[in-house]
Amino acid sequence: MSVSLSKYKLLFIINPNSGVQSKDKVIQLIEKHLDHSKFNYQVIYTEHPKHAVTLSKDGVLNKLDAVIAVGGDGSVNEVGQALIHTNTALGILPFGSGNGLARSLKIPMDTVEAIKCINRFKRKRIDTATINGEPFLGTAGLGFDAHVGWKFSEFGQRGFFSYMKVTANEFYKFIPDRYTIEVDGKNIESHAFLVSFANSSQYGNNAWIAPSAEIDNGLISVCVLEQFPALMVPDMIFKLFSKQLEKSKYYKTYKGKEIKIKHHRDIAHIDGEPIKVKEDLVIKVLPSSLDVIC
Repeated sequence: MSVSLSKYKLLFIINPNSGVQSKDKVIQLIEKHLDHSKFNYQVIYTEHPKHAVTLSKDGVLNKLDAVIAVGGDGSVNEVGQALIHTNTALGILPFGSGNGLARSLKIPMDTVEAIKCINRFKRKRIDTATINGEPFLGTAGLGFDAHVGWKFSEFGQRGFFSYMKVTANEFYKFIPDRYTIEVDGKNIESHAFLVSFANSSQYGNNAWIAPSAEIDNGLISVCVLEQFPALMVPDMIFKLFSKQLEKSKYYKTYKGKEIKIKHHRDIAHIDGEPIKVKEDLVIKVLPSSLDVIC
């Protein structure tokens, strides 16, 4: 007597506007390289911001085994936030400008290899976090990186080189801020260039803002980069991209489960996407809250 095994049910959500790579051939690559003996799947394109959140919530209600984000960190955030504390896993086909979470999880940047990763369907349970209730999966932050995130969103062109152009244009204009930070009850005062809250280890493009961060240890790394001389810019860039930022005297890191922070600006970023925030922020880790295929 033969036994019929049910197939995994997948939904691929494609953001047509993320990154600079064309997604015209993604559906053909999925059709060619996905293991059809294991999976049934559907493909949907997003039509507006937050559309992926709605589609992913519908996927949970329909008891899908995984929802695959085809896009960058912003797209991954929209899909992933809807899957927190559910039985539906997050998958990633990286197509963004930075792909920070995918790189941190060692998901291949090559689309065919990333599809093969989905074929293996190995689930890893990771932490997520919230900033004033808004979920993030990789990093969130205040200061210069948030400022650049806003300017980048207005720049009109995506991609790594566009991001670096915006960064260079804004560096000498930016004025650091004073922060009051509380990490699990410990108070820290800092006049900082930026403050990052890292669940994963990098922004994207192998820019390692938190080299020692672990995505499944139940802690958020609070990375404080203090104001540094302009002459140190080449050295700081080298350290950022070579996993050596923790060696800089201008960089400090703290780990905690709940972080409270007071600041004087109204902008931040969540997984690279700019948001408006209040002066008082609370960042909380959600331990072991999301399954990811990696």
